[in-house]
Amino acid sequence: MRRILPAILVFSPLSLLLVALAVTPGVAQEGGYVAIFNGKDLSGWIERGSKGGYIVEDGKLICTRKGRFLFTEKEYSDFSFRFEFKLTPGANNGVAIRAPLEGNPAYDGMEIQILDDYHPRYRNLRPTQYHGSIYDVVPAKRGYLKPAGQWNEEEIICKGSHVKVILNGAVIVDTDLSKITDPKVLARHPGLKRRSGHIGFFGHGAHVEFRNLRIKVLD
Repeated sequence: MRRILPAILVFSPLSLLLVALAVTPGVAQEGGYVAIFNGKDLSGWIERGSKGGYIVEDGKLICTRKGRFLFTEKEYSDFSFRFEFKLTPGANNGVAIRAPLEGNPAYDGMEIQILDDYHPRYRNLRPTQYHGSIYDVVPAKRGYLKPAGQWNEEEIICKGSHVKVILNGAVIVDTDLSKITDPKVLARHPGLKRRSGHIGFFGHGAHVEFRNLRIKVLD
């Protein structure tokens, strides 16, 4: 009888190095992207509000039901920010961009909405409140968000006054903030004029998971 030997996986020093680089903050990856979350702890991040609202499990950044604000220690101006997220039914969160550490990031910076907008509780939202929208300012195209419980891929690109949001390969926002001239909107959202600030998340009492957070600074 022929004996079948178990397969033995052999990892070269180079392959082990590449695995390490993939989760090492501050180290350039493919395409010039740099990890800003190490998958182990909240090093490089600042939590505002109830401590323990954000935890790390199995390489994922998790906003718990008591999570509120979490910001990068560094500030960014022009960048491409890529990440993956998974929603629970009816979950609500947001990505803060070019935000200050104080105040409300949705107004003093900008918020890119993260929302399970398929849920019945959100059937009467305004167009600027659906997932991917620049909250209360620019509506996003709908129909590209995966159902709750599945991982989504998103990219947020900021270059000067130009903001683009790409969800699961589809461009859902592509706007020039300099063309927003309504004085009421500008008065309510002074953060539209900011050109640098922190990236962050802010929870609204729901469990949301994030992973593979990486950024590329654009010259």
